[in-house]
Amino acid sequence: MTMSTGVDSSPPSSRKISPWLMLPPVIEDGGEMVYKFYNLSEEKEESFLRNSGKEMADDAAAKFVGSSHGWLALFNERNNNHLFLYNPITRRYIKLPPIETLPDPMINLTHDGRGIISKLILSSSPDDDDECIAMMTFGPGDRLAICQPCRSTEWTPIGESFFECGYENVLVVHGGLIYGRAYEDFVYCNRLKRFICLMQLEFDLVHGYLCYELEDWDLNDPHSPASVPRNCDKWNYFRYQGGDEWINQNLRLLEKCRQIPYLILADSQLFIVHRFIMDRVAHDGSYVHVGEIPYDPISRRLLVDAYPHKTFGFSVLKVVYIDHEDGRRDVKVSLVKDSDSLDGLTMFVGMSHSFAVSSSDFPNLKPNSIYFTDANKHDNSMYGGHDIGIFDFANKTLSDCYCYPGVDVPSFKRIVPPPMWFTPSLY
Repeated sequence: MTMSTGVDSSPPSSRKISPWLMLPPVIEDGGEMVYKFYNLSEEKEESFLRNSGKEMADDAAAKFVGSSHGWLALFNERNNNHLFLYNPITRRYIKLPPIETLPDPMINLTHDGRGIISKLILSSSPDDDDECIAMMTFGPGDRLAICQPCRSTEWTPIGESFFECGYENVLVVHGGLIYGRAYEDFVYCNRLKRFICLMQLEFDLVHGYLCYELEDWDLNDPHSPASVPRNCDKWNYFRYQGGDEWINQNLRLLEKCRQIPYLILADSQLFIVHRFIMDRVAHDGSYVHVGEIPYDPISRRLLVDAYPHKTFGFSVLKVVYIDHEDGRRDVKVSLVKDSDSLDGLTMFVGMSHSFAVSSSDFPNLKPNSIYFTDANKHDNSMYGGHDIGIFDFANKTLSDCYCYPGVDVPSFKRIVPPPMWFTPSLY
């Protein structure tokens, strides 16, 4: 029996350029749009004039739905659900297949025909790899689909839309309803040529465990993707039994926060990073209970949008795979303790693909820390885009990132579009 991570990331030579923080674009006097970034390592701003060519003329109002390998993913629901990639440095533009090529438009589109794209990442840069694959989560249920930029004429949906009945230990049918499978995050393994996808299925506060499902998608033939099981279990299902230790570490956060899990591949190690977000925060940083929310008699609803959300902490799990002589593979998940820290890694999570770098390569980055940007959708909120900061994993403290206040709640303001991480080289 051997123990290994079973995964690998991009080669070390691809991680020598500092991650950038993408800032809201600005419009110059001549009406041209300029994309702006903050170089975290060199502590300076970078500016790039947006391509004003005909192919992008109608997409100035497009929303950012991802950032990966030096490319931005943009989606314009007001322009025929136009979905495309754009490299702000080379100013290259790549149109992606229409989302109308996905099945079940009644499920995947809104009542007025608009699409929903939650996140899009790339396996590599289209500049360097003509076999690059794009993967996205789409629709209200965050389903999976893939395509090959510059090659595909349609999106290929992968994965199951719903859990089957009879799935042991996981409640999938309640009151006659079958729960859909929502993909939380996904990351690409360069060596194995596979996307690794995560679903969080169940959380039990009393007994202290989290249930997950991991899927490996072998995309050597993107037109016929095959799911590679992590172990002999049909559902690739595993449980982290954290017990009192995990509960005690996160009890305050678990009581009042919701969670967003991320997958991070660092060298040959796979991590599950849990983010704890409090949905309603008062100016003093305290939690706002439902009974404390004022009622608006005109709209006849509670003014839930009058309060900002805020990230309060993170918990990190390490995933190890145990290979047996008979070919079976089991999953072992362990809690990364405060004393272990993050082995000098600096992690980045948000709307972009999740990744980590060695802080020894970038002295101006804070080691053993998690840099985060807002991950929420806030089309009709007074806030949004503001949840940005740096979390010191060892000390469990939050600090501001660049010019954005991550701690002082009264200073929170809506930021459009929400800032996100940008990697000018491969990670």
